[in-house]
Amino acid sequence: MRKKRLIWHIYPSYVLIVCICVSTLGWYFFNNFADFYYTQTRDALSSAANLLGKYLATKSFPLDSAETYSICNLFGDSSGYRFTVILPSGKVAGDSEKDPKTMDNHADRPEIQKALMGIIGSNKRYSQTLRMDLLYVAVPIIIDGQNAGVVRTALPLEKINTAMRLMWQRLIVSALLMILLAAFATILATKRISRQLAEIRTSATLFGRGNLDKKLPFSSITEIDTLASSMNNMADQLNGKINTVIQQRDEQDVLFSCMIESVLAVDNEKRLIRMNNAAQKLFRIKPDESKGKNIAEIIRHADLINIIDQTLKSSGIVEGDIFLNDSNLYLQAHGSILHGKNGQRIGALIVLNDITRLHKLEVMRKDFVANVSHELRTPTTSIKGFVDTLIDTPVKDNADREHFMKIIRQQTQRLQAIIDDLLMLSNLEHEIERKEIHLQPARIDHVLQNAIQTCSDLADTKNIKINIECGEKITGNINAQLLEQAIINLIDNAIKYSDSNTFIDVAVKTTETDIVICVKDQGPGIARHHLDRIFERFYRVDKNRSAKAGGTGLGLAIVKHIIAAHNGHIETESKMGSGTTFSIFLPEAGV
Repeated sequence: MRKKRLIWHIYPSYVLIVCICVSTLGWYFFNNFADFYYTQTRDALSSAANLLGKYLATKSFPLDSAETYSICNLFGDSSGYRFTVILPSGKVAGDSEKDPKTMDNHADRPEIQKALMGIIGSNKRYSQTLRMDLLYVAVPIIIDGQNAGVVRTALPLEKINTAMRLMWQRLIVSALLMILLAAFATILATKRISRQLAEIRTSATLFGRGNLDKKLPFSSITEIDTLASSMNNMADQLNGKINTVIQQRDEQDVLFSCMIESVLAVDNEKRLIRMNNAAQKLFRIKPDESKGKNIAEIIRHADLINIIDQTLKSSGIVEGDIFLNDSNLYLQAHGSILHGKNGQRIGALIVLNDITRLHKLEVMRKDFVANVSHELRTPTTSIKGFVDTLIDTPVKDNADREHFMKIIRQQTQRLQAIIDDLLMLSNLEHEIERKEIHLQPARIDHVLQNAIQTCSDLADTKNIKINIECGEKITGNINAQLLEQAIINLIDNAIKYSDSNTFIDVAVKTTETDIVICVKDQGPGIARHHLDRIFERFYRVDKNRSAKAGGTGLGLAIVKHIIAAHNGHIETESKMGSGTTFSIFLPEAGV
């Protein structure tokens, strides 16, 4: 269906209605006016005839033809009508236009017949005498109660028709003016309505584009004003709902982006719908370039694709572990179905938790259990063996007995050292957790001197010299006893793993915020892949050499906990064949 503008819907019908109304009114008015005009003309003709009849009644009627002719001419000239006097026999006694002698008998004329009957007669017909259409009115001449004759007046219909044509022309002109005015008014009204509707359309377009701040103006047209008010109310409601949706979306985006878990959503065809910042960083993906692509195109990991496939096929939650070789990360994946508004499946949601630390802790736990079992098994096995020997096999030689007892004592001391170190670690963890370790300002050089003094006997056995470099004014917030123990452990390790006739440097320096205590030895060094694990409990770089050197395998773990209790940290630098440097970073007093 062809669409038309509002003006072409309203304008033609309005103009047609106006034309019909004006035509109807014009036709009605013209007919009434014509009837009125003819009536008025007949009345005028009747009055003129009465006037002439009364005048003739005052004379000795009938008059002679000359006098009658003269009177008819007088009345005709003064009124503009044609006057004719007819006797009861129908003979014309006088006429203002023609000689009565040349005129026919008028007894058969309809208006004459009525007048002879005593009533006013009228008729419209063609006059053979004047060769034109005339309107005739005949009035009886009453003398002494008798009908003495008839006075007839006539008026050419051409005059009446001329007046009617003039009236008709004026009526047509007036009607056309009315139609034009109505059409112009209709155009103005239509344009006014169209303009207001155009404003509504423009505002509706802006509403559709999200601009809900523009308000429609009020209108004097009730329907349009109601529509504008409704649209303004609709815009306010939409604006409120959109702001609510935007706020909820922003909150969800913030929550989604701030999640430490990696989250990604795919549709039923495994095309990427969305992923959060953590997932983008994890897989090194740009969201603008990957959205809408198949997940297999952007993440080439078989385990993840397998979990997505299982999730899309499953009706419950799917779980699995993923290992990323390129970043050495262990991930725990949880997959669940995404449901649409109507409950239909629209895709899958995958949540990836980084369990690398938990995995490492689990490995450390297993290693710890294995190591502590190994460390405890060696002395307990040795003790049990020699005790069984002493019990089951009589030893007659006191020297052998004494040798066995020394070994048992040595292994017991080793076992006791392991237990003491484990208890110390447990107490340190407990005190750190409860913040029961008290720190106070103290001089660092005193702590280092006491630690070196404690290790001096062991150093002398290998002819190892311990150099110290520390200013007297360097102080820090420390627990002197615990820090001394940490330094002793580092120096003790340095002595055990250094060759004879070497030296160990213990130096202290300060930075803007830290006190740095460095313990450097001349030992064989530590391979890079061991550096991250040397502070684990019972972890040994070289198990054979560690066993010969003695020790519980807990010294560096104790050092790490003591430094953590001082709100500091420890770093290790080592190169194979060039020794190892342990650097303790402690906050300065007042920092």
